[in-house]
Amino acid sequence: MAELQRKKEKVDKKKTSVDVLEDVLQEVTTDKPKPTKVELPKIEKRPSISSLPNSQIHTPISKAEQSISKTFEKISLAELKPGMVHPKVKPILPGWVSKPWRWMIPEDPDLKQQWLLTWGDFLLAFARVLNQHILDLQEVSLVYPFQNGVLQKKLSLSQLKAISEYLIEQEKASRWDTDETRLRIYWKTLSSFAEEIFDYSFQNGFEMITLYDMVKMNQSWSSLPPKDLAIIMKLMVKSKKATWADSEQKTIEFVFF
Repeated sequence: MAELQRKKEKVDKKKTSVDVLEDVLQEVTTDKPKPTKVELPKIEKRPSISSLPNSQIHTPISKAEQSISKTFEKISLAELKPGMVHPKVKPILPGWVSKPWRWMIPEDPDLKQQWLLTWGDFLLAFARVLNQHILDLQEVSLVYPFQNGVLQKKLSLSQLKAISEYLIEQEKASRWDTDETRLRIYWKTLSSFAEEIFDYSFQNGFEMITLYDMVKMNQSWSSLPPKDLAIIMKLMVKSKKATWADSEQKTIEFVFF
């Protein structure tokens, strides 16, 4: 009986050592820390996040900054060929895509404004369904319906720039480079993204969050440029929904109550 007890203790000790080793391996193979999670009760009301005019917080950035932008489930414009409609674009196609005159800018000022409004709204919807935050106008000019293979019609780069200028005036876009061929488009405001991140973190028990966490969360905001994610963090701190958890302002701690 004593012999069986000693064998059992030996097996238990070995099993415990393996478990400890697995825990250690898990720690050393994880290259980035995960968000801290806590169990929180539900709350009904939370203060709103103040937004800033997009035109005041965005300026063209360098190529080096552009190169570090992250993407998530962003549909490549190369997938969208003239005459072929991407499944995500098809539901938002307006009836006027079959009207050849929609590819010509009217001379009448009122009609021109309506033309800009129509194409501007569609460009916003186009970017939203493809989860595109930065549009290359030259690439856009090659895909459907901006290039309509059925009608043999195409918006020129100058026409797309005119639409872009309209969106910039409406604070729904900003220039992304000095060549004015890349457009940062706001199909959702940064304050709205801040609200979503706050709610998502509350529901999932994330007490703290970093810039790296937001990129890796596999959500709609994960493909935002890092510069915008940093602004979102500042918006949450400004609205007292979070406080800075480090001196470099790359980590925030949420204030849920």
